[in-house]
Amino acid sequence: MSNNPTTQVSRRKFLGSSALIGTVGATSFSLSLPQQANASGQIFNSVEGLKPGPVIITGLSAVPPMAALVLNKAGFGPRPGDIDAFNALAADDDSRLIAWVDQQLNPTASDPEVDVRINPFLANGMAYDTINKSAAELWSEHHLYEGSNAYLTNNRPRWQMERLFLLRGIYGKWQFKELMNDFWFNHFNVKGNRYVIRSMLPNYDREIRSQIFGNFYDMLLANSRTTSMLYYLDNYRNSWPYPNENYAREVLELHTLGAIENYYGAVDPSTLGNNSKGQRTGYTEIDVFEFAKALTGWSIADGTGGTPNTGEFYFRSGDHYNDQSVTPIEVLDITLSTNGGEADVTDILRYLADHYGTARFIAWKLCTRLVGDNPAESLVSSTADEFYNRRNDFDQLTEVYRHILLSNEFKTTWGAKVKRPLENIISAMRATDIDIDFRRDHSPSNDIYYRLNKTGQEPFNNDTPTGYPDEKALWSGSGPLVTSWRTITYFLNRSASTYDDPDTGILGGLRYFNIAEQANTEIPNSANRTPAQLVDMWMIRLRGYSYDATTRSRLITFVMDKSGLPENQAFDVNDSNDTTQYSMYQRINYTLVGLILMSPDAIRR
Repeated sequence: MSNNPTTQVSRRKFLGSSALIGTVGATSFSLSLPQQANASGQIFNSVEGLKPGPVIITGLSAVPPMAALVLNKAGFGPRPGDIDAFNALAADDDSRLIAWVDQQLNPTASDPEVDVRINPFLANGMAYDTINKSAAELWSEHHLYEGSNAYLTNNRPRWQMERLFLLRGIYGKWQFKELMNDFWFNHFNVKGNRYVIRSMLPNYDREIRSQIFGNFYDMLLANSRTTSMLYYLDNYRNSWPYPNENYAREVLELHTLGAIENYYGAVDPSTLGNNSKGQRTGYTEIDVFEFAKALTGWSIADGTGGTPNTGEFYFRSGDHYNDQSVTPIEVLDITLSTNGGEADVTDILRYLADHYGTARFIAWKLCTRLVGDNPAESLVSSTADEFYNRRNDFDQLTEVYRHILLSNEFKTTWGAKVKRPLENIISAMRATDIDIDFRRDHSPSNDIYYRLNKTGQEPFNNDTPTGYPDEKALWSGSGPLVTSWRTITYFLNRSASTYDDPDTGILGGLRYFNIAEQANTEIPNSANRTPAQLVDMWMIRLRGYSYDATTRSRLITFVMDKSGLPENQAFDVNDSNDTTQYSMYQRINYTLVGLILMSPDAIRR
């Protein structure tokens, strides 16, 4: 794909009427924006939501210190104190990484700061009262509810899970778990606002989260039994002699073998050879149909056909294909010649989970997520071997993650991925130490949340079974970048603003943060609050490392221009101690923070 020449574009011009730049006024400050790619390539032909064309973050940047690399690639980014905590784990980088990985791969059930923020709202009628409900409770109390305000009751579980996603990302101690929960949700994607799913989303998310560090077969089987997946891909109504192929196709194409290396289309399966493990090398259209036959009757208890009305998994034996003795079911190397009921499905799922093609597909996806869009074949192969060799281990996935995170490729690759909008926004909130309890009917957090749908990545809201895409190019476009930046701009502009507390009724009882106060805490001696010191402090504080000399110089020039000070002259003590909302010092600080967070470096990972 050819690129246009790099151009220098002022940040003010690029953001147009951005409130953040507007509050400070015109500035000569500019950053070197990435090269813009030709959008005529096939990959962008149907991507309507990413217009105007993609802006490619080109080239690999210098690898930052280990702490910054790890926290930005294996989590949503550092909060204040996280860099120091990482560096305190051991005496050298490799030992620190091993210690951090050991911690993150063995999370406790509690997540202290998240728990503190949601525990007051778990009681019935409160903002997080659905997140711990069982599948049967969600079904009866929300999906089946038809009384007054039915729409609100049906959708309340979804709305709560959307806000909880943000709370966990911003305040979660177990950052790798949150990153992997997002990965696996997209791998087994369902759209959260769909009928039935909107009411059952807490159960679906809980089933995925409970399997993140376990065995892939257990995860695959548990997912196949969830009400949300059974509805999303229509298997709840898959019955013989009218089978529905949707779920069977996606299990093969998206959940296990993948279509990249292992799909052969409408060919005779007997013409395919074997892989290195002696397994048939891939699947065909015939395998899809045969698997759909095995899945007939794999349904839910919805009160029809004499079943209880609980919304839980239910195998309808009367709808299951039972002519195996005459015409066996044949899916790749599996032949089912006797009606085994539910075991017909579990036998096939077990085979698929153990197939080396599945190992390669999952390994490639994980390496793509954690390392880069074009991971080294050697890393994909060694990860696939780890996945395959541990296929019977209870902690299979844990050890696969460990293999990638401790690899040389993970430690030395930087800038091969970008943060998608949600990751970018959550990263900015973590870096600025925002204090906000995201929840429904909470106007300060709703003002931020409702901006997420414009970024193209609202939580649990992707339409297709593929989930949100993970390619760097698709999220480097000016569309998702600008809409993400506008959301970040929105909450930065409210530094030192106060809000009425909807819980206590205290007027002016809430505040997101005070950026100027944070600057003064980091630089307690007012004589050191110079343009250069502010820039250096905020780069380290927000990203964990200093940007290149050219970007640093431009940031310093911006502060000099707005303050009227030379590079190494301190602000007047009265100016820097004025941390009110509209003070010059406040506006310079939060605009400087915005410029750092909206630079190309800030979205690299």
